[in-house]
Amino acid sequence: MNRRQMMMLSGVAAAAGQGLAQTQQVSGLNRSDVTQRAAFKTLLKLSGPKSSYKIPKSEAKKTKYLDSLTTALSLSSAQRQQAETIFTNALTARTALRNSLKTARQNLRNSVKNLETSAIDQMSANVGNLKAQLVSNGAYAKASLYRILAPEQQARLAQFQS
Repeated sequence: MNRRQMMMLSGVAAAAGQGLAQTQQVSGLNRSDVTQRAAFKTLLKLSGPKSSYKIPKSEAKKTKYLDSLTTALSLSSAQRQQAETIFTNALTARTALRNSLKTARQNLRNSVKNLETSAIDQMSANVGNLKAQLVSNGAYAKASLYRILAPEQQARLAQFQS
């Protein structure tokens, strides 16, 4: 066995030992600790600067987000259903806006290539308007979510947002 193989073998052994140690640490946690940690992380995400307008980007992320939100704020099944409807509608609108934004950017690119200065101004304004609509779409979804929360849930959310 040459020197290179010895170095690789020792590196693999060290990595395996660390992975085993991490597995043993995680298995020592019970399910409620992991759930509470996920709920806390969700509430921390809700306190970020972009949290007032960011929405999940896909159905899978929406489901994961709603699971965490349900745990963090103790949402009832009716509240969860309403939240799911809100985010489904917002996701549908977001998809349509993203497609329009893609087309607007392509039109702007074509205007730049053709040196059409008046069209550049128009297309730039169009891109800006579509981005503003994306932000407002997410903000309306978050406002609708906030509206369905009970006062104690709103207080808990406000605690993390301050």
